[in-house]
Amino acid sequence: MNSKSSQYAFRLLNKCLWKGGAEDMYKSSLRKAGSILLLNRKKPSSSYSTRPNLSQKTLSSNPMLNGVSMLQWFFDEVRPDQREVRYWMKYFHQTTDPNRIFAVIQISKDVFAQEELDLVEKENGKLKRTILETLSLSMYFLQQNRMKVVLLVGADRDCAESDTTFKEDRKLIYKHIKTVVDRLDESGTRSTPVFDGGNIFNTDRDFRIQSLNTENLDWLMSHDNVPVIGCIGENPEGRLGLVQADDGTHTLSTYTQPLKVLLLNAGGGISDSSGERVTVVFLPQAAELQKFVNLPWWNTTVKDRFIKVCDILKVLPKASSYVITSASDVLTELLTQRGVGTLFKRVAPVNKYRSLDDWVKVGDCIENEQQLKDILPDLVENAFGRQTSRSYWNKLSADLDAIYVTDDFKSCAVVRKIHGMPGVAYLDKFAVCKEERGNFSIDVLWQQLKQDYTSLYWRSRRTNIFNSWYEARSDGVVKSGYYHIFWFGLNSTDINSVVKLCETLPDSFDS
Repeated sequence: MNSKSSQYAFRLLNKCLWKGGAEDMYKSSLRKAGSILLLNRKKPSSSYSTRPNLSQKTLSSNPMLNGVSMLQWFFDEVRPDQREVRYWMKYFHQTTDPNRIFAVIQISKDVFAQEELDLVEKENGKLKRTILETLSLSMYFLQQNRMKVVLLVGADRDCAESDTTFKEDRKLIYKHIKTVVDRLDESGTRSTPVFDGGNIFNTDRDFRIQSLNTENLDWLMSHDNVPVIGCIGENPEGRLGLVQADDGTHTLSTYTQPLKVLLLNAGGGISDSSGERVTVVFLPQAAELQKFVNLPWWNTTVKDRFIKVCDILKVLPKASSYVITSASDVLTELLTQRGVGTLFKRVAPVNKYRSLDDWVKVGDCIENEQQLKDILPDLVENAFGRQTSRSYWNKLSADLDAIYVTDDFKSCAVVRKIHGMPGVAYLDKFAVCKEERGNFSIDVLWQQLKQDYTSLYWRSRRTNIFNSWYEARSDGVVKSGYYHIFWFGLNSTDINSVVKLCETLPDSFDS
């Protein structure tokens, strides 16, 4: 097969991730791409390297998958939303630092207990793969797509109580590191074990982490292997001792600034008092705990974990998140937002205004204030990629009900009360800057609208890429001409009036 066939296959493959579309369509493209590239494994032309392409090795089989390609396994197991995968891969590949870390992953001790149980189930033919085999396949997928991770293995104890206890803990950590490395090796993932974390963690006399040996860590990061680091530190006297795994995760994350921090266990995310999973926790302020105290899932264990999560997120970029999940669900957590664990995310608070003449603070300087009418047009035009008409803003004040703007001025919503539909609000604008799409700003803004309004209606051009997102959050949709008209909370008698009104509203954009 020639290079043109390879290029065609990669175009089909990227179509799966970049254009989305019907499931049968992208499955068909996936099969075609896989068939071609399995026969011809030359690298694609550089003309296709401007997008974050999946590695060709991802298309080939893996010893753990019994003849199934890694890409097929990825879509079957994770079933990702293409926009989410595109967001994370594009965001990560925009970096100019080849040693940048995508994720710091802490593996809890109960994962290894589950691994032993899974091995018995696998031997009896009741299980395809163990929990660590699934984790290793995830690491292989990330490694082949140049998304670097660091694995951290601890003993899940605060500190060693005696030399004898430390020897036992160290023996256990060594055993767990070897188990992880063996599974990684079986999956084809290259790794580097760091048995004595004293090569990485510098501690005080009581084995509390004081600093990192950045020279050794940078050397590890400069290679493509996955580091598997033991939670062992070295004090000023040169003695080794156990360090708390959470502290190791915090210290590594502070230095490497990953986009994701994961705590892997055998059971998954946090559950509330009724056993329901807590899916997402938004943190408007990283240290704000009081608002969560009365929630049904709050207890001492969760509080301690919550404080540690807040401490980590405070030192990471806004785009970063922390996840508590099962070791068998790593790719779902890393490359999608729905996940199956509990995700903690620091997001910009949403502010509500009643007038375009309201003054808002821009940036950290208290003297730097501007009126909304001077800020909002740029935000909306940036999100929609179109020029708004001057008359739209001049007439908006007449029926404006509320304006919502996030603290970072990356997302906004404009709500009006239009004559002809008394008592029902019209969502005129729902704008999210391109760099925030795939992140959680859109969800936080939507939650605020749902909290303040029992009913809303809105319209969207039929070519809007958000239409499927809108439809999932609406009670209904009517496709009329150039627009899709959505609503929630409406009486059935109001729907026809809403549709007719939306059909007659003037366009707020010049082009």
